[in-house]
Amino acid sequence: MSSRPLRRRRTLYVVLPILAILIAAGAYFCFPALRLLIHGDRIREIPNAQWVDAHRYDQPWFDAARVGRTDILRALSEAHYPIDTQTSSGYTAVILTAYDEQPEALDYLLGIGADACRGDRNGNTALMGALYKGHTAIAKRLLDAHCPIDQANNSGETALSFAALFGRLEFIPLLAARGADPNHADAQGNTPLQVVLKQGNEESAAALRKVGAIR
Repeated sequence: MSSRPLRRRRTLYVVLPILAILIAAGAYFCFPALRLLIHGDRIREIPNAQWVDAHRYDQPWFDAARVGRTDILRALSEAHYPIDTQTSSGYTAVILTAYDEQPEALDYLLGIGADACRGDRNGNTALMGALYKGHTAIAKRLLDAHCPIDQANNSGETALSFAALFGRLEFIPLLAARGADPNHADAQGNTPLQVVLKQGNEESAAALRKVGAIR
């Protein structure tokens, strides 16, 4: 009888458990909701009077923002977690709730005083992220966050630039009504109108002209 099938069987006995561990680890690291399912009860049991070690709870904080777990955000904020903490990419929980379209979590964060104006390491704000993703309901919430209307990212682009660039036409007059400058030039000296015309985006160009873009 050949020993080859036996060797194959032994190999499977070794390989399959390793694959199972790798798959489980991959799922844990790739899915915020799974991590929170595992650790959520422990976080909710933190006494409100306890000051938590900020860095110890960074991952649950950002995971909770991504998946809209307001209960976890509340538990950590009541334990004095610093609510404007940023990831290595500069994302705050507010930015993550905007980008991943989590309105209830966003409302909670804004209600406890989280900074909606803080940009990521590229200077992009939560409002810019919402406009980029097309999350219009989120973007409308963020319009009331009282950030500088012409706040620019590192490339000199404003929220109005994002609205024009990504075709969020309803936001162009909304932003202009709040004082956004339709002729604001970015770091390359280009206005939103010049940028969209280079793209051949006539709809955005027309919307910009209606609110006073002249160059």
